Amino acid sequence: MSESVCVKLPSRLRDEIDDLVRVGAFVSRSDALKFGARLAVMLEKMELPLSARAEEYSLEEIQQKFNYSTF
Repeated sequence: MSESVCVKLPSRLRDEIDDLVRVGAFVSRSDALKFGARLAVMLEKMELPLSARAEEYSLEEIQQKFNYSTF
C-alpha cells in the first residue's frame, strides 16, 4: 500500500528532477523521489549513514562522492 507524503525541495533540486523526467530517466517526479528514498535506505543499511548528519553535510558528502555539484 502506498501513502502520499508532502516534501519541500530546494528549487534547484526540483528543477534537476524535472530535467530527469523531461529526458525520460523517470516517468514522474514521484518515481524520481521514490528512487532517491530507496537509495537513501540502501545506503543507510550498508552502514553509510546519511541521516546522522545535517542536511548540508550530507549534500556535500554526496557531491564529493559522486563529483557532482549541480544540486
